[in-house]
Amino acid sequence: MFKLFSLIFITLFLMIGVTLGVLNPTSVDINLLVTYIQLPLSVVMAALFVLGLTIGAAFISIQAIRLRWVIRQKTKQNQKLSDQIIQLKKANIEAKESLKKESKALVNKEN
Repeated sequence: MFKLFSLIFITLFLMIGVTLGVLNPTSVDINLLVTYIQLPLSVVMAALFVLGLTIGAAFISIQAIRLRWVIRQKTKQNQKLSDQIIQLKKANIEAKESLKKESKALVNKEN
């Protein structure tokens, strides 16, 4: 399903890009402080679109990596706490059993 959605999304953007390229054949001057470049408007728009996608993908990737790290840290912390709970339950059971044994021993001594 995701691949189908991606394919439709890419096809839609390619059609929009081709349409914009056909509708904007005029040339524009780009001042790079050192030199001037004259390019078709559609090429400039496509380049800036790709640049925007790249920057956006970089920000999203950084956020995803950070969140994965947080999830990994929380998972480790959760595992440690789960192990600690298990150990405390075992200690509680052992303490109850020893108290039962001691109370039985006291009852036997009194009789």
